[in-house]
Amino acid sequence: MDAKRKALIAIGLVALWGGVAYWQWGTLPDPVRVPLVNTSGPVSSLARSISRTGGLRVHLEQLASARTQREATFTAPRNIFAASGLDGTLSASGDGSDSGQLNQASEEALQQQAASLELDQYRYLGFVRMGESTENSGNTAVLSKNEEVMISRVGQRLERHLVVKAITPESVTLRDTQARVDHTVPLTEDAAEPQP
Repeated sequence: MDAKRKALIAIGLVALWGGVAYWQWGTLPDPVRVPLVNTSGPVSSLARSISRTGGLRVHLEQLASARTQREATFTAPRNIFAASGLDGTLSASGDGSDSGQLNQASEEALQQQAASLELDQYRYLGFVRMGESTENSGNTAVLSKNEEVMISRVGQRLERHLVVKAITPESVTLRDTQARVDHTVPLTEDAAEPQP
């Protein structure tokens, strides 16, 4: 009977607390509904212009200038990546095979030019000879590209398509395997001079 009595007391307490909560909820006043108005801080420029002029102003000058800008005629942009002849005009030949060979040759020339531009970013900073042998297998070159310093040996890949082909004390030969271009990077003079 002790457990039954405890359960009845617990139920009574829960009912009492529920009644008190319902009574408190019923006596709360309704929230006050007030329209939103800026009561503190700076007044916005839109509210200021409406209050001064009694309405919104339309700037006709700006509308007119925008219309003239929209109606201005523009020339078609020039394709700077199109293959062109030496005189700057596209060479059109009647034979399709010549133009195909010309396009292929110009694409290959563009690839080689892009590869040489990429290879020009490398600087040869120094040379380290490992061991007493004169063969290139022990030589190590210190190269830099855009503030990044790399130490490499012959046959090592600097990038996915870039391989060190030869290292001498005066220069490093890099090979771009995609464009099949060899590029010799001479020893940088400012690296050879001692820093004060």
